[in-house]
Amino acid sequence: MTNKFKFLLVVFSFLFQYLSAKEFFVRSSNELNAVLNKVTAGDIIIWKNGSYKNEKISFAPKLNGKKDLPIILRVEAPGKAIFSGNSQIFISGDYLQLEGFLFEGTCSLEKKESVINFTGQGKNANDANHCRVTNCAIINYTLTEESGIDNNFIVFEGLYNELDHCYFTGKTNKGPTVVVNYKQDENFVSGSADAPSTHHFIHHNYFGYRTFSSNGGEQIRVGVSGTSNTHGFNIVEYNLFEDTRIEAEVISNKSCDNVYRFNTLLGNDGALVLRHGVDCFAYGNYINGKSGRGKSGGLRAVNAHQTMFNNYLENIEGGETPMKGPIVIMSGLVDAGINEYHPADDLIMAFNTVVNSVGPAIKIAVGNVSKGKAFVAPKNVLISGNVIINSSGDNMDPIAILDNSATYKLNGNIFTNGMVNNFDGFEKVSTSELTKKENLEFANKKIDKNLIAEINKRLKSQNIQLSEEEITVFNPKWIVTKKDVGVSWMK
Repeated sequence: MTNKFKFLLVVFSFLFQYLSAKEFFVRSSNELNAVLNKVTAGDIIIWKNGSYKNEKISFAPKLNGKKDLPIILRVEAPGKAIFSGNSQIFISGDYLQLEGFLFEGTCSLEKKESVINFTGQGKNANDANHCRVTNCAIINYTLTEESGIDNNFIVFEGLYNELDHCYFTGKTNKGPTVVVNYKQDENFVSGSADAPSTHHFIHHNYFGYRTFSSNGGEQIRVGVSGTSNTHGFNIVEYNLFEDTRIEAEVISNKSCDNVYRFNTLLGNDGALVLRHGVDCFAYGNYINGKSGRGKSGGLRAVNAHQTMFNNYLENIEGGETPMKGPIVIMSGLVDAGINEYHPADDLIMAFNTVVNSVGPAIKIAVGNVSKGKAFVAPKNVLISGNVIINSSGDNMDPIAILDNSATYKLNGNIFTNGMVNNFDGFEKVSTSELTKKENLEFANKKIDKNLIAEINKRLKSQNIQLSEEEITVFNPKWIVTKKDVGVSWMK
């Protein structure tokens, strides 16, 4: 059999399955359950327009979809099937796709009853794998903080799932908006690396107003402390986060080998935080902290072997708060448990730009005094090629070293204002010198070729390799706006 014949056979088989795909219309969970017994790969189930209350939707077909022929459950017209009360969706199976659902209005979910779940109902239900949720919205479908109920808008379980072009706003009770959970078998030991990698993909989503007055109000949390040594290989990119209040962590990483890139954070009170886990990356992110509330953060690094480079931070307002600022590098705690702070050893913090922000642009060896333990300062921290423009505050220097036992290397960094240039590795230049340059943000960066190679060496674990320009020069095209993200039917 020739290769050409094999190719034609594959094409013919695909076309046959595509053309033979069927459509089914439903308007209730009971009707859906009947249809799920007969759908096959490529079929489309259409939920009729209308208002629905207290619907428990189990998207669990008897047969799975296929890679290029998912089974699709979508609404008749995106945003026109509106769910409220204690409505939920559970996705169970392989190669399934959910489209166009809107949750809005009065919410009466109970504790741990989340809105859309990449897993089935019940103790023995199957998780979702290679499944996708797209073009869906959850708007003010929330409990109050006073209710004491902890839940989420989206819960990731299973492997290789995708969340894209969705719109989330108005969550006010405890529990991150989106969480990634790792599967733990009955013999799982907290802190081990035995949970399977998840490989989820979260992109082009809008995260709007969100508030909660204590810990647990993140927009995205990837993992928990007990599974924080798991190798996740999740990618979070091209999302827009706006007006997240009070919570110190807009994005909270709590597992290993994850990538956060090309996200835009506007007017939030928190930061992008690599809180637990190791070997994670944050690059190409744009963070503008301007809100007038004086609480915004930029980047915060905890735990070893993190890599944060070529991020653009401006108007970061919270720099006078001990654990906030444009760039905060944490100390650990003596005898730290799996859920506590470990020092940011072997950190690369390079080629970032900080503009018009409050406080020292970079703080090294920040300790969390609320934990009541002695600190362990970070070791082998590399601060290289960063540009700090027009920071503000009394007695300002570009960097603050809060524990003299920290070990670090500073080279090729530039700043425009401060008391004196009393740090080797920081060159003080005038703002006018920078503004004369064609590229203000990156003028005079000292490019360390060995550092470029080291960053790419670390990125090999993610099958990513970047050019020198991609590592050192922030591209404004990475900044996303509302027109780039969220659901198509609200634009």
